[in-house]
Amino acid sequence: MKTSLQLYGRLIQTIRPYRSVVALSVLAMVFAAALEPVLPALLKPLVDQNLIAKNTETQWWVPVALVLSFLAKGVAEYVANVASQWIANKAITDLRRQVFAHQMELPLAEHMAQSQGRMLSRLLYDIPQVGAALSTAWIVVVRDTLIIIGLTGYLIYTAWELTLLILAIAPVVAWLITIASKKLRGGNQAMQESAGAMTGAIEESLAGVREIKIFGTQAHEAARFATITEDLRANTMRTVRIGALNVPLVQVLASLAVAAVIWLASNLSAQDRLSPGTFVAFVAAMAMLFEPIRRLTNINDVIQRGLAGAQSLFDLLDTPPEPARDALGHTVPRAGGHVRFEGVSFRYPGQQAWAVQDFSLELRPGETVALVGASGSGKTTIVQLMARFFEPTQGRILLDGQDIAQMDLVALRTQLGWVGQHVVLFDDTVAANIAYGRSDATVAQIAQAAASANALEFIETLPQGLQSRVGVNGGQLSGGQRQRIAIARAFVKDAPILLLDEATSALDNASERAVKDAVALLRQQRSVLVVAHRLSTVRDADRIIVMEHGRAVESGSHEELAGANGAYARLLASGTDALAP
Repeated sequence: MKTSLQLYGRLIQTIRPYRSVVALSVLAMVFAAALEPVLPALLKPLVDQNLIAKNTETQWWVPVALVLSFLAKGVAEYVANVASQWIANKAITDLRRQVFAHQMELPLAEHMAQSQGRMLSRLLYDIPQVGAALSTAWIVVVRDTLIIIGLTGYLIYTAWELTLLILAIAPVVAWLITIASKKLRGGNQAMQESAGAMTGAIEESLAGVREIKIFGTQAHEAARFATITEDLRANTMRTVRIGALNVPLVQVLASLAVAAVIWLASNLSAQDRLSPGTFVAFVAAMAMLFEPIRRLTNINDVIQRGLAGAQSLFDLLDTPPEPARDALGHTVPRAGGHVRFEGVSFRYPGQQAWAVQDFSLELRPGETVALVGASGSGKTTIVQLMARFFEPTQGRILLDGQDIAQMDLVALRTQLGWVGQHVVLFDDTVAANIAYGRSDATVAQIAQAAASANALEFIETLPQGLQSRVGVNGGQLSGGQRQRIAIARAFVKDAPILLLDEATSALDNASERAVKDAVALLRQQRSVLVVAHRLSTVRDADRIIVMEHGRAVESGSHEELAGANGAYARLLASGTDALAP
């Protein structure tokens, strides 16, 4: 765990681009803090000269000086507050953009290792906590520290003997705050984990509301959510108790110091070593000193929440992204589409079993190879290795003779098209979803892609045609319509290598025919790697690779393998059309 100073030092780096505004804010705070001792300083002449010595001059200049000082102090505090909030909000915006962009660059293994709820809570929960530490806490710490320094200086100037009594409690207060800070940071980290779990539970329940209703598990999900929220409540109350105890302890110590000051001041006054005006000014300054001390004590909870959030954010930002990628302002040459897997083996992080073992395959340009096998046999893993979502544990994958591990990720993925079972559409227009990743696509190209994907017929029936919005994850479209939008997207990308995770396995017959015809057209003049679940897809493949436990156990055409009475024949015999459970 990083120390508070290390974390706050790194947080300060986020506001360096705005150092001119930071300087303005600090100067305003210094000016406001410098005016803080004016009130007690004015009380001394008011008591000694006006009330006791009956000097009438102080009757007018003391009130005027008081009003002018408070006016100047108010202007300075306004400038300091507005400038500080501006800085904090700029830093929060920068952090949000940085965290979101970095999450998109993380390897797929990192996304699989962390819950989506925790990733969401960083943006929705942690960053606002950091923002509070950079805004409210920043103002209180800087302003009140300056006020305490100014008032303490005035107290020393007025009566150093009395000031020493107040300063005697400072080490004890500092020790209490240090202990409370450690406990508050730990409690706030637990709160963040609970908040992430709650966000994940909400996301899961909303995404699976149909399953919850059909299986009648509302009570189960409500109980699970209640457990998570109870954990969050308990962690929250733990930090509340620590924060609430911290302030009274400091106040009790302060009251002891005040009592001692009053006793000593009374003795000094009795010995004529302390004038009434000086005593009143000292007590007023001392009273004014306790309010910034109280605010600093209270703000510790906000700071520790912010530092806990900062640690979470910085841990994420320190996680290495996918291998360095070039922006590739130049045009990427089109690949020939010759793919070779050479002795590729892979196991998922934290797993002992191999997902893929000693897999070799040559995919020639324009050829379609289908991968079939039972669930967990390694089919999808091979496709993910081709896209470099994961790196092979052993072996290598070549594209046109070049190891893809040595290729720029942008260059590699430019050569890959993808159509899967689970289509992801974004809450945008049909045209934007078809042209996703190709901002230079023209309306004519989008329309042609839609026509090639057998999607234009239903698109034209939508209220605004290509400009109709598809809803969240394509919720306004049917499954077959979403699949055809995904195929149109692949047409627009026009990549030489096509990765298909059986696009027709969950469709009705009419939708399947439309999608199948579109896929057949899309496969032309492309190297195609298919994760197959249906016999209709396998029949059209140039070669079929049968997978078992991560290994390729058979290879050949449909006719060759069907008559070989081997693993493929057993898959065929296991169902009328399905090749995998």
